[in-house]
Amino acid sequence: MISTDSPKRHIHLGTRLEAAERVRSGRAEACDIARALGVDEAEVRRWVESGEKPVTFDDLFVPPEAQRLTRRAQRLVALIAQADRDIRALTARLVEGRRGEPQGAD
Repeated sequence: MISTDSPKRHIHLGTRLEAAERVRSGRAEACDIARALGVDEAEVRRWVESGEKPVTFDDLFVPPEAQRLTRRAQRLVALIAQADRDIRALTARLVEGRRGEPQGAD
């Protein structure tokens, strides 16, 4: 029986792994990757959910404890950056609120 569906587009493994990692890290959305590569979004989600990832130099030669500490340090940097953004936003809201108060309201 001959299928009338068009054949699935072949995407090279390296491209799939890179795309999945971009989605996992939040640098891209699955729908954007799917559109760029000409595949269904469900296909991209399967790549992401597969858990496959490229093997890095660190995976092979850096001790697991050092990898764990590096990931923790990166997470801490991200949390500090988020806290800094939140503090700046809250400070701006506080300043705006004080500008709207009548003089001598303290």
